[in-house]
Amino acid sequence: MFKFDKKFLRILVPLGILALGIVIFIILKGTGPAVEAEPSAEKIWPISAIRVSKEDFQPKIIEYGSIVAGNQADLRSLVSGRIVNVGERLFEGAIINEGDLIVGIDRHDYELELVDRKAAVTEVLTRISETKAELVSEIKLLSISKSQLSLRKKDMNRRQKLVKQGTTSRKSVDDSVIAFNEASKAATLRNQTIIRLKNRLKQHQASAKRAQSAYSLAKRNLEETRLLAPFNGFLANVDASIGQYVRSTDRLARLIQSDRLEVRFRLSESDFGGLLDNMNGADQNKVSVPDGLIGRKIEVTWKVGKKNLSFEAIIERLGAEIDSTSGGIDIFARLLGLNFTTPLRPGAFVAVGIPGRIYNDVIKIPRSALLDNKYLFIIREGRLKRLNVEIAQLGPDWVLISDDKLDGELVAVKPFPEMAEGLKVESR
Repeated sequence: MFKFDKKFLRILVPLGILALGIVIFIILKGTGPAVEAEPSAEKIWPISAIRVSKEDFQPKIIEYGSIVAGNQADLRSLVSGRIVNVGERLFEGAIINEGDLIVGIDRHDYELELVDRKAAVTEVLTRISETKAELVSEIKLLSISKSQLSLRKKDMNRRQKLVKQGTTSRKSVDDSVIAFNEASKAATLRNQTIIRLKNRLKQHQASAKRAQSAYSLAKRNLEETRLLAPFNGFLANVDASIGQYVRSTDRLARLIQSDRLEVRFRLSESDFGGLLDNMNGADQNKVSVPDGLIGRKIEVTWKVGKKNLSFEAIIERLGAEIDSTSGGIDIFARLLGLNFTTPLRPGAFVAVGIPGRIYNDVIKIPRSALLDNKYLFIIREGRLKRLNVEIAQLGPDWVLISDDKLDGELVAVKPFPEMAEGLKVESR
């Protein structure tokens, strides 16, 4: 009886099973129904889109600036001396009303000076009075001397006639001549005295003006020993105390007017140009002030922690120079409705919102919808269509389109790398 080798059997059995499986697979494949391959479905891309239409739009230009003092004064002692008293609210940040005392300077020396100057005025006025009296007296005496001179002249002329007739002596004529000369000399001296007195009077009058000026100055110096606040405001840089000696040039504090704060910010060249409305006048190049910019109201926002404080301001003036590198210009706007309770102070960093130019009949879309600053995609019948557009204005996060063909269209606002014309999409 034939015996299979066990090793050969272990190889033959797996091969037989494998052959049997192959035969069964061939039989099943040949007898099974035919299956046709189905075509793959087209992918639909979800996309964000908005329906756009024409409207009038006024953008708001956002700039950043700082609060500055619209009016401030360095409070300096107008006279030198020792401080003998100070105001009750002479400290940093104190609110001061117009007329409040800042400091008081020792008055003693200035009171003595005022008395001395007043005495000098009285003295020179007395001299003027005396000189005027002397002048009046000399004028009267001159009148008498002239009368005497006239009589002496007549007597001299009469005696000269008589001596020719032989009715008087030669000595009588000589005496009349001597008398006439004496009278003439007296009149001349009186006239010189009057001229001298008039000149002296002018000197005294000039001295009186100097004395009165010195008296007025001494009086003002005495008044200025009290330094008063010139307007309402709050104090800064306070440096004054009782007993301190100050000179007339020393700054004791700085007073910032509380209701005269301004915001200073810079407009770029493009924003500045956009704010200029149509100018009046035949020659627009000669118009010096842009209509509609000065006097324009703006909104100022001061962020304090998590709170935003809003203030209204009005543009009052432009800066003196234009930045040569950027073409920007500084703008100054005065804040409205301020009072002592307003916490805003110079140096605060604020945001400024300026109403821009009004654009009529434009379409506003998000900045993300515009590609390469020249085209976008719209959705028509479920598919993307590329459309070149005409840009009216580019904003920080928006674009204004002036094309009529975009009115009423569905615009894709969030592009993705696979975007292409004809792509099937679904708006969400």
